[in-house]
Amino acid sequence: MNFIEFINKCKNCKDCEKYCSIFVSTGKFGPYEKLTVARKIMEETRKPKNWETVFYCTKCEACDLICPENIPITKIIDEARRVCVNKWGIQFPRQKILTTNIFKTGNPFGKDLSRLHWLDESIKKESKTLLHIGCMYSYILPETAKSIVKILNKLDVDFTISDNENCCGYFVYNTGNHAAAYKLIKKNKKEFEKYDSIITFCAGCAIFFKQQYGLNDKVVHLIEVIAEKLKEKNIELPEIKNINAIFHDSCHISRPFDIIKQPRDVLEYLGFKEGINLKEFDLKKELGTCCGADGGMRIINKDLAIKIGKERVEEASKKAEILFTLCPFCINNFFIAADQFEIDIKIKSIFNELVKIL
Repeated sequence: MNFIEFINKCKNCKDCEKYCSIFVSTGKFGPYEKLTVARKIMEETRKPKNWETVFYCTKCEACDLICPENIPITKIIDEARRVCVNKWGIQFPRQKILTTNIFKTGNPFGKDLSRLHWLDESIKKESKTLLHIGCMYSYILPETAKSIVKILNKLDVDFTISDNENCCGYFVYNTGNHAAAYKLIKKNKKEFEKYDSIITFCAGCAIFFKQQYGLNDKVVHLIEVIAEKLKEKNIELPEIKNINAIFHDSCHISRPFDIIKQPRDVLEYLGFKEGINLKEFDLKKELGTCCGADGGMRIINKDLAIKIGKERVEEASKKAEILFTLCPFCINNFFIAADQFEIDIKIKSIFNELVKIL
């Protein structure tokens, strides 16, 4: 792929800017600015002064979807980050720490703890379907991981969990250290060979398996499995609740996987129906804006990530009492933003609520 040719196609039309959560929040680091800096990084031998610009991106892919010239902006940013690492050894301090942790402990948090420390349900030892948990759910949101295993057991889904699960490498790839990420990919793909399908519920793992592992036909998102099983079992829909909820479409689930309808279908089983008490953001579904935490953003500028999350949570609080989402990055960032800025809304995972009714 000739990245410079694609960069040359950009007319600075600004169509993408209102969908870029970084630009909307800061007034800078828009897609055009990132492409301009990416060109310098790729073409010049000396490190540009503003090289950090290409790291101010959540990799939400909204700009890719909107661009009238079909410029693969996110791929260009990925390449610019890779060049930064390879040419000049650039990495933010916390990026280095996370990468070291992953290769030392198997997770970015440096937790010397079994990935399955939370597991209290019996599961099959043998199955051709793997449930991949992911670092965020194993160590940051283990109660949700518990809920998910219970849901799948109650819905009679055939699956197993690997004792050899490791970080997928998404964190490492986002730092620009692609060589290190590919070591993890190689190791994990060997483990995945024994399975016919992989269920994942982390948005980061999901998109990374799809885009870098080449596992399109093998990977399915958990919400797809649950939506299908609920229909199969003819579970009765409850009465509509006398409370409003709103759903945040996570970037890495809605855009690359086109998972829009399934979470809304599942929310009906919780008493929330579109057009009645399930509200929508102004920018929603495949055009929904990012929570602010992904693409390495929370690693390099936590305050900005939380500020972006705050803006999304504030909009939600004007329309609903509960904010639902699926992605662990979104849940974590929204919860922190709501707590830090004392925004009156409950942040909930669909899975934690669904387990209560099954």
